[in-house]
Amino acid sequence: MSEYERKQNVESLSKKSSSRQNFFKKGNTTQEAATHASYIVAYNIAKHNKALSDGEFVKQCMLQVCNVLCPDKKNNFQTVNLSRKTVTSRIEAIDKNLTSQLESKIDQFKFCSIAMDESTDINDTAQLVLFIRGVDENFEITEELACMRSLKGTTKGCDIFREFQEGLLTLKVPIKKIWISWTL
Repeated sequence: MSEYERKQNVESLSKKSSSRQNFFKKGNTTQEAATHASYIVAYNIAKHNKALSDGEFVKQCMLQVCNVLCPDKKNNFQTVNLSRKTVTSRIEAIDKNLTSQLESKIDQFKFCSIAMDESTDINDTAQLVLFIRGVDENFEITEELACMRSLKGTTKGCDIFREFQEGLLTLKVPIKKIWISWTL
């Protein structure tokens, strides 16, 4: 090949390569957007305490609305996976992320306090709820629902204390950081 032919060949291959890369980038961003959309729907399903299978119903509604408003974008909406299994895994991923964020905040606390409440839900199951309030070195106060534990069987003091301990272990709250005050 002459030098001119090589340059032409390199330019041609370069153009083909960049068009293929753009194809994969476009597909990747569409898939990322579909995944992001499925997280939004899963978050709202969990937030509003709806059935996990409602994701499929939401998708049907989205597709019908899409047919009316933007039929050319229907493929984008069809790529959003909202099956019961996907919604469940998205909610679990959101839970892990929120728990991780809370654990990192707890790790930065200089002092913290725990409040707990025990009540019975609609199914006659006793629930123990732990709230944590902490202050970091910048005197920023954080107050969060730390966890909810089901009390199976009895609700004696030893049962409540056991679930309290397990809740602290799950969140990795150091006992030495808990500020204890007694009120009588």
